[in-house]
Amino acid sequence: MKVLISFVTGIIVLFPFLVTVSFLIIMRKRGKAPARMMGKAADWTTPFLIISVYFISLSVFGKGSGFVLSGAMIIIALYFATKERLKEKEFQMIRFIHKTWRMYFLLLAISYLALLFIGISMKVMEYVK
Repeated sequence: MKVLISFVTGIIVLFPFLVTVSFLIIMRKRGKAPARMMGKAADWTTPFLIISVYFISLSVFGKGSGFVLSGAMIIIALYFATKERLKEKEFQMIRFIHKTWRMYFLLLAISYLALLFIGISMKVMEYVK
């Protein structure tokens, strides 16, 4: 049982977009339009992307990658908090969290793909030498 849980967790961490695809398939079976559920699928995928980007960056660059990831997430949150506070009289926490979480998804998805490309390129160059 431990091996199965470890295997499934490893697959989800390595391929976080399987969560997105699975969520969209389940919602389609329930009769909901996939276009409407894309935002929810992104929301469910973001935590897995955070873990995936951390582990991939750790394997590509080594130590210190978690600090950069955490720092970038804090800076993004501070930017959106400042922007929301200057734009609105009342600070709307739900709106702030929603915007920040979606931005995390977009940036982490791009980072995930870039890190996979960089990691594969580095391994190919290492193999060719």
